[in-house]
Amino acid sequence: MCGAILCAMCLFGYRARAAAHKLFGNLSYLTSCPDIAERVTLVNGSGVVWNYRLHMSLYYEGHYTYGDFNHDGLKDAAVVIGESQGGSDDERWLAFLINDGTRVIHRQSVYLGDSAIIRSVNARQHHIVVDMFIHQEGDCQAGPTRRVKQVYEYGRPLSASST
Repeated sequence: MCGAILCAMCLFGYRARAAAHKLFGNLSYLTSCPDIAERVTLVNGSGVVWNYRLHMSLYYEGHYTYGDFNHDGLKDAAVVIGESQGGSDDERWLAFLINDGTRVIHRQSVYLGDSAIIRSVNARQHHIVVDMFIHQEGDCQAGPTRRVKQVYEYGRPLSASST
């Protein structure tokens, strides 16, 4: 009996994650460079927009959390989006998806870092806690080693702590 309950819980969790990945991997997101593109619509988790010789690539990182981040009583979301304009540039952004009563819309982003390695994204009341590795002096581009937990409130960092 315990095995059946555990199996049902795992299946429910898997379905919830699959639904979230389908939703977040197929939304339109604001970019950090409106000269190339103001928004990019993802299809199956990624999207590219060209503006002459310049391009903007966005992708859904797979990290998300739900909460009421703008204090209106509706369930919002925060997701990690990767953004690149080519070369070694691979920025991470925390995108706030605000519920307008019918759907979630990307309203604001917070920069997490270039090549940041995200461990987890969790909601605590109206805040988002991002546990990640960021660069410190001496780190190579692909290997940030400074672990921090950064707290955000609808686009504003509140505190950071190294672990």
